[in-house]
Amino acid sequence: MTQVFLEKLATKLFNAHHLSKNCENIFNRRKHLLIGISPFNSRFSEEYIYRLIEWGTQEFKDVSVLLAGNEAANLLEALGTPRIKAERKVRKEVNRNRRFAERALAANGGNPESICTFSDFDTQPIYSEMRREIENAFLNQPNFRNACLEMSHAAILGRASGTNMDISSISDEMLNTAVQYVLAELPFFIGAPDILGIEETVLAYHKPWKLGEQIKAEQFSIKMQKNQGYIVVDEIR
Repeated sequence: MTQVFLEKLATKLFNAHHLSKNCENIFNRRKHLLIGISPFNSRFSEEYIYRLIEWGTQEFKDVSVLLAGNEAANLLEALGTPRIKAERKVRKEVNRNRRFAERALAANGGNPESICTFSDFDTQPIYSEMRREIENAFLNQPNFRNACLEMSHAAILGRASGTNMDISSISDEMLNTAVQYVLAELPFFIGAPDILGIEETVLAYHKPWKLGEQIKAEQFSIKMQKNQGYIVVDEIR
C-alpha cells in the first residue's frame, strides 16, 4: 500500500458494541485488544485489517491478533476438500492474514510478533484444560452441543456461499467435522487472558456470536471469565 493511501486510512474509525456490562468495563479500561481475523472471509482485505489494527493501536495500550488454527481445514474438509489440500489452503490463507497484520502492527507502533493462531497453544496446559472442558460439555450437554453445531452449520453455509457451491443438504458428518473449528476457538472467547498470560482483554470481531450470547446468558456450564470481554466492531463510513 502506498503512503498516500495509508494516510487516507487514518480517517476511518470503528464503533464498538459490547456483549455485556462487564465487556464494556473491560473495553473502557483500554488495556488490551485481541483482534479476531477469520480465514476465507472477503471482509479481511489488507486495507480492512490495516484500518482495524490502526484503530486498535490508537484506542488500546496493547493489541494482539488471533488467527485461525489447523482446525480451519475441517471446514473445507466438511465441504469435500481432501485433507492435505485443505491444510495447504489454510496455511496459505493464514500466512496471508499474518503478513497483512504484521505490516499493520509495524506501521502503527504495535508489535508485529503479537500474532497467534489457535494451534500455537495446542500443548499449553491452560488452553488444553479449557479445550477439554469445552469438549466435555459438547459431548455431555445436548443444548451446548446443538448450539455449537448450529454455529458450524452457519459456517458451512457461509463458506459454500462464498465459493458459489450449491449444497442441497448438510449431513451430521459434515457438521461434526466442521465443528472442531468452533471448539478450538472457544477458549479465546471465554478465557484468552489466562491463555495469553495477560491481565484482561476484549476480543473484537465484526459480527455477534449467537453462541457467545448464549454463553453470556449462562445457558451452559461454559462461562466467560471475568477478565474476558467481547465487542462487535463496525466501521464508520
